Amino acid sequence: MAPAEGPPPVPRRRAPRRPHHRARTAAAGGAILLLVLIAAAAAAAHLLRARGPYEVRLGLIAGSAWSVPNPTANRLYDGLIADFRARHPEYSISYRSGVRTQDYSERLAQDILRGEEPDLFFILPEDFTTLASTGALADLEPYLERGDIDPLSFYGNALSAGRLGATQYALPFEVVPSLMFANMTLLRKLGLEEPDPSWRWEDFLALAERATADSDGNGSLDTFGSGGWTWLDAAYSNGELLFDPAGSSAALDKDGVIDAVDFFLRLAALTQGTLVPDFESGRVLFAPFLYSSYRAYRYYPYSIQRFGNFEWRALPMPRGPNGRNAVELKVLLIGMSRRSPRKAAAWEVLKHLTTDEEAAYRILANSQGLPARRDALFTDRAGEIMRRHISGTEEPLNPAMLDRVVRDSIVVPRFRKHAAALETASRAIMAERPQSASSLRNFLSRLDRAVNAFLKE
Repeated sequence: MAPAEGPPPVPRRRAPRRPHHRARTAAAGGAILLLVLIAAAAAAAHLLRARGPYEVRLGLIAGSAWSVPNPTANRLYDGLIADFRARHPEYSISYRSGVRTQDYSERLAQDILRGEEPDLFFILPEDFTTLASTGALADLEPYLERGDIDPLSFYGNALSAGRLGATQYALPFEVVPSLMFANMTLLRKLGLEEPDPSWRWEDFLALAERATADSDGNGSLDTFGSGGWTWLDAAYSNGELLFDPAGSSAALDKDGVIDAVDFFLRLAALTQGTLVPDFESGRVLFAPFLYSSYRAYRYYPYSIQRFGNFEWRALPMPRGPNGRNAVELKVLLIGMSRRSPRKAAAWEVLKHLTTDEEAAYRILANSQGLPARRDALFTDRAGEIMRRHISGTEEPLNPAMLDRVVRDSIVVPRFRKHAAALETASRAIMAERPQSASSLRNFLSRLDRAVNAFLKE
């Protein structure tokens, strides 16, 4: 018997499908997460940048700025900071160590591009014009106009190294002049007298001629009068800068430059094309070095590592007829970031680092340069510092002589094409080596036109 038919089954009603519900939920969740992450990143960045008004970051160089050993650099930095905080405990000052001189310029440039540069930072001589002209440095004129510091407390040429046009963008921290190292052992062996501190080119040439010799008669030079002294040393010691401050024009055909190149070529001709050995060989009578080399290798512990097999002494440079007994002065500057939100605090720290008396003594004791303060070398304490760690049979450099060399030195104007222009001129001079006065004048006139054309490209 067939079952009775009942009513047809009622179909189950399904809820309307929402195919994009989960996708929209996931998208909303992702958007919220992204917003949270962005907010967190912004907050972190704000916290990173929103340091207190008395928190100042410094950009410093590991070791020496002058490519010589300096094991006491951190002692210098820590001491400078400790001195300042002893007077201003509300300040917090930090610095990042470990950036060597050869890496410093690139690291600073990267920090500036990222907007992460310190409030205050060291400026190497070759970097100042670029940093000042591109707006990376704060204008210090408003601070100087307050009268907080006396500009006359600095060496004038050192202060000018931090000026572009009429604006002061940086203050000098330390200075390094050039000196002439003299091999006193060789000088006495040759029966020659030590030159006077105010010696001239003619004195230099006469001594170099006596020292450049084939003493054993084998046809090769055994001793040399000079090594490493360049046509630039000749030009600077004759009062010639070679370029205008802006780097828009060269002046290579002036009488003073012609005299300098002529003297350099006469001096170079003494060696007859023979390669001159390093000064530390003991076979070279005179060689120019930065004061930083004197400071590093005259004092313990590095005094036993170089120039240890003969007696040597540091002298002023010989001068040309229109110059002084000095050549280029290198200046390590400190500038303030134009974007620093803590300029008032940074200015107080900058004043301390560059003008404080105790800071000057710390530079003298723990750096391979000299303080930029004009009066720092003439106190009893400075004398005691300069005698410290030097050999008992040696005397430190005379402060009056050092002061005169610093004051008489030239701050060379640097600009974007400076290094390339000098390289072009140097290569041409060494390749041409004109022999007569007329040919030299004509050669330098052509070279001047070529370099000026390069500068205007």
